[in-house]
Amino acid sequence: MTRSLQSRLGLGLALSLAAIFVVQWLAVSAAIRYVVHGQIQTRLQHDAETLLALLEVPPAGAPRFPFDTVSPIYHQPFSGHYYRVEIDGAVARSRSLWDEELSLPAGGMNETQGPRGQQLLVLDRAYQKGGRPVRIVVAEDMTPLSREIRRLQYVYAAMSLVFFTVLLALQVVLLRRNLAPLQHLRAEVCELEQGGRAALSEDVPGEVVPLVREINRLLAALTERLRRSRNAVGNLAHAVKAPLTVIAQQAQRPELEAFPDLRDGLRRPVEQVRGLVARELKRARIAGAAGTRALAELPRDVDDLVATLRAIYRDKALDIRVQLPAETRCAMEREDLLEMLGNLLDNACKWAAGAVTLTISHDNGDWRFAVEDDGPGAEPVDYAELTRRGVRLDETADGHGLGLAIVQDIVTAYRGQLVLERSECLGGFAAVVTLPLAGDTAA
Repeated sequence: MTRSLQSRLGLGLALSLAAIFVVQWLAVSAAIRYVVHGQIQTRLQHDAETLLALLEVPPAGAPRFPFDTVSPIYHQPFSGHYYRVEIDGAVARSRSLWDEELSLPAGGMNETQGPRGQQLLVLDRAYQKGGRPVRIVVAEDMTPLSREIRRLQYVYAAMSLVFFTVLLALQVVLLRRNLAPLQHLRAEVCELEQGGRAALSEDVPGEVVPLVREINRLLAALTERLRRSRNAVGNLAHAVKAPLTVIAQQAQRPELEAFPDLRDGLRRPVEQVRGLVARELKRARIAGAAGTRALAELPRDVDDLVATLRAIYRDKALDIRVQLPAETRCAMEREDLLEMLGNLLDNACKWAAGAVTLTISHDNGDWRFAVEDDGPGAEPVDYAELTRRGVRLDETADGHGLGLAIVQDIVTAYRGQLVLERSECLGGFAAVVTLPLAGDTAA
């Protein structure tokens, strides 16, 4: 499934910001613990040096431990502050240990389990005093500080989440503002598709300007190519018309009445060439559906078409009724619409006894065109043959059998469907065309 550029950039930005805030939170947490451990280490080292200074080591005799002047925190049972001094096998422990023994990890700064499950940060140092080795172990409970660190981490995480949300919302707004020209370009493309403009505006971000210029160049080339193609076909048709007329007149000369086979042999090729010219003219009119288009306007174009047909078939005094939707603009090229409806209505008027109906409706993006008459109609087995070029069920009627074939070409170009059936209302022939004109129409 294709995602929009905005959603891709937004997702990438959200993931990047989330990663940055997570890494920042981890880095800040580690920095806080590092600073706290550093401060505690400094305090423990100071206490160890204080104990070393108070320790009395006479030149002869046992050492004395006059530690009563040490901070009172070391005299409170399980206060979380402990020490242990060892010299010549003699050991002095802080009263705060009570009856517990202080765990002695390897030298240096370590964390260990203390009395009553306390998490202790232990400083183990070796000194020399009076020429004798002294080992001093000082410890402090980290539990209260760890609790404060966790609380600070929660607060920082909550603040980071708020900042993350604000930054993400701000970036979404900036993305929408910066991508607004692309939305405008998209609207212009829709207008181009519907025939509202001939080229795209170059008032877009610099990265998109080359693409817009290339599209405009292609549109201009296609439009010019289509114009020259239609002009060439029209010129060819007019150039061929005069020789065909001369040949047809020659086929009617009295001298050829004695040679009916020769006269028919001339007449049939002339009719075939006329049919080919008419077919190519109609194909040229529906060519180039990918170019810019002038959209059909309802009811103006339909009214003009119906008025023309009424004038052509005025001798039959046909009752041509038209039912149009509320929408006045159809997302279909005007020439294609007139060509399609013109062939369907002309065929209906040709065979109708007195009534023809045209019903146009629009529902959920699909346009439906139904043309019905009260003529003799056709058998279901003949419906498939009617859309073949040059096929006519009644050879006595005028025409080249191209009308429904041209309609089928137009319907196929717009990815629609042509259904031939019996008219339920009028009893004659019915041609129903359904075209999906909501978005991309012509192939």
